[in-house]
Amino acid sequence: MHESNLWAAWTLRSHDVLTAALPAGLGLRDAAALTLIESHPECSVDWLLARIGLTQSGTVRLVDRLEGLGYLSRARAGRGVRLTLLPAGLDALTEWNEAREAAGEDVLSSLSPAERKQLNTLLGRALRGKERLRVDADTTCRLCDWSACARCPVDESVDTS
Repeated sequence: MHESNLWAAWTLRSHDVLTAALPAGLGLRDAAALTLIESHPECSVDWLLARIGLTQSGTVRLVDRLEGLGYLSRARAGRGVRLTLLPAGLDALTEWNEAREAAGEDVLSSLSPAERKQLNTLLGRALRGKERLRVDADTTCRLCDWSACARCPVDESVDTS
């Protein structure tokens, strides 16, 4: 077995299962935006665009669409725009988190509890293994349920100097 083939196949399988789990009408970037806004209340559009992987105009279009769906509101704050999730956005995010958990169960179902624990340990070690900037850590965790991680290995990798 070639290691990079295994990693790529695992990554693509996980991506496909996550994409299939999305609530109707949402894409992965939508779920990421909802996740990031919920975890950083009143973040700015500029803060979001640095973490979402879109251009400034693409991020504004994403925000426009999510606002049109009733998922978030925006308000001027000086020269910036602050974002806040609305109840419908929180409901969509809750649905996404539940679907993401079920997708994880599907991907991991063939592993024993001991194997899953070992995999979690190894993945945590790999995620801690490279120092990163805060913005890169936030980008890495853009689809995570932030409240579920007591000790986030990505957070522990942030360069604090």
